Amino acid sequence: MAASASPATAEATASPWYPQALLDRPCDPSMFEAGLPSPWGRVHGWDHTAALSPAWWNTAPKGRWGAWPEAITKVEVVAENRCGVIVHLNGAWVAHLYPFQTGRDVSALARHAPWAQLLSEAPVLVPVAGVTDERGDRVAVFPMHTLNDSERTKRERVTAVRAAGEVHALLVPQATPNTERRWNDRLKAIEDGLKTTTLWRAPHTKHVVGLPSVNMSIDGFGEVQGTTVVVPQPRPLVDHLLAADERLPGVATVAMLEQRLALEGTFSDTEERAMFYRAWGDTVPPAWTSNASLSTVNGGVWIWRYHATLLMLAEARAYGLDDQARRCDRWLLDVSRIQARLGELRTIHAVRRGGVLAGIASALIGSGSLQIPFIVGAAAVALVAHVVHQRRMPPPF
Repeated sequence: MAASASPATAEATASPWYPQALLDRPCDPSMFEAGLPSPWGRVHGWDHTAALSPAWWNTAPKGRWGAWPEAITKVEVVAENRCGVIVHLNGAWVAHLYPFQTGRDVSALARHAPWAQLLSEAPVLVPVAGVTDERGDRVAVFPMHTLNDSERTKRERVTAVRAAGEVHALLVPQATPNTERRWNDRLKAIEDGLKTTTLWRAPHTKHVVGLPSVNMSIDGFGEVQGTTVVVPQPRPLVDHLLAADERLPGVATVAMLEQRLALEGTFSDTEERAMFYRAWGDTVPPAWTSNASLSTVNGGVWIWRYHATLLMLAEARAYGLDDQARRCDRWLLDVSRIQARLGELRTIHAVRRGGVLAGIASALIGSGSLQIPFIVGAAAVALVAHVVHQRRMPPPF
């Protein structure tokens, strides 16, 4: 039930970071700071066009932090993406300008000392400077690097997801315990905002833990001296508008990358998808990819694929991506099939559990000639239920 691929459709947008379908008005950065009304709440930002001039960089903007670049004489726009505008400063720094502010996820990686220390050995670019205010990050300045495009990430997806895993593994000392109730509340908030007909909640094992946010996207990987690195992204705008900020597990990030890649037809079969997750699993604690953690009845990968698809549907609606919206809708049509299977498995599990308990009770308190046959029968029922349960379990990949 991965997002299916189809030929890309040209969808005109003013800028890839401007949600014209959500805001339904021309892009006017001078209005961003006052806030723009939308069906999902007010969208706040700032007039980033000032930062396209060297003068802005040389006048000590309010809220700046870190080793601020000095004596800027050249600002060159090199790319735009869903998060904002990327510029080169004097050919020595790469600055990311975020027209819409969605929190402090990027700056926190450098400014929160425990995280910065852990990530000092990770294949991740941590910003060296930036501008932040009460609404979040406006600017992040990184050392010079080459940003990979999505086509390269598709080709080198195993290398990219392995880098993601190395980042996740180093953040384990800062992990927080399973917060499944809040993760499920988050799903409900997104469903309510999108008014979908789907409803999916899941338990999670204790090994599924929350991590500090290092947002990743398929166009958010770069290269430094021949090494693939993660270039942290701000929290996506649609995520910020629809749901509360939460620490998510590493598998949620990988599922988002997988669904993005699948949407573009990257995986030709299930084995390629499994290889993608194994590359991540090779670098993170083994408990994160155990059978129990990946089991679909415990949420596993599927619940995070669902989470990713909901957010991609929100993105499609906000940015007017009709083709992406259709493919996400088709994916969501299959959710009822998975849920029906999970309901069946809950019944089978109840039978399995009942057989085990009946056998134990008979062994402890039973007597007479029927005790042994009853124990054997209960064990047989439990065994058959277990075999059926394992065979009917939707595979994680």
